[in-house]
Amino acid sequence: MALVLPTLTAFTSSRLMAILTAKTQADFTTAFDALFAHNVNVIYNGKQVSREQYQAQLLSQSSAAVEEQGASVSVQGQLEVPGDKGQISGLVGLFYTSLVDSKFLVLGAPAESKVTSSFNAIIQATEPRPQPNPRIRGYFDPRRIVTVNQIATDQAVHVSIPVASINASSPGVTTTENFTLGPGPRKLPPGPFGGHFGPGPVRLDPLETNPQQETFPGDGEFGAPPVVIPGETIGEDTNPKA
Repeated sequence: MALVLPTLTAFTSSRLMAILTAKTQADFTTAFDALFAHNVNVIYNGKQVSREQYQAQLLSQSSAAVEEQGASVSVQGQLEVPGDKGQISGLVGLFYTSLVDSKFLVLGAPAESKVTSSFNAIIQATEPRPQPNPRIRGYFDPRRIVTVNQIATDQAVHVSIPVASINASSPGVTTTENFTLGPGPRKLPPGPFGGHFGPGPVRLDPLETNPQQETFPGDGEFGAPPVVIPGETIGEDTNPKA
């Protein structure tokens, strides 16, 4: 009974995801060797790089990196062109994004970076079949990537502060599940007179505002004349003792 190998796209995407989501450098190296041939030809962002340089580049984008703590990969597009012998060789194209969380915190939350990549590879059967071991069950896949041309961009994502880091019991603080960079407008309780910033303008009764024009004795040009007290002299002060 002939063994049916996974499709070229399934082979490439599953093993590439194992590389980027590996938790340790040992797991990363094992997954890398399971996808790329020992003499793989690599072009990364238009430049020819060695296998070791490419391995270091993918390690920096994976959760196995020293400064990273996790990665999630999403394949948005894939295309394959099988060779003359079916799924044993051919061409594969993938378009994927990877979100990587850092171990370092910014404002109390993990920093995050996003890798967007176009991955194109040539796959061939390069690995010799090992000697059968009756104590090991499973299938052997001789396919490896012999040529890869990858374009990738790496950009930082805005910091998201977890809602749990906000003390919801603080007076005057309202939080929502979509909280990202800070609380929304603070909702102040109504004041004792109905306003948020104190009572409104005072409105007096018409009797208190004295709407009628007052009249004073005299011509009215300079106001009321001085009050004359009997026995007092209006004018210059005289000193009878002088």
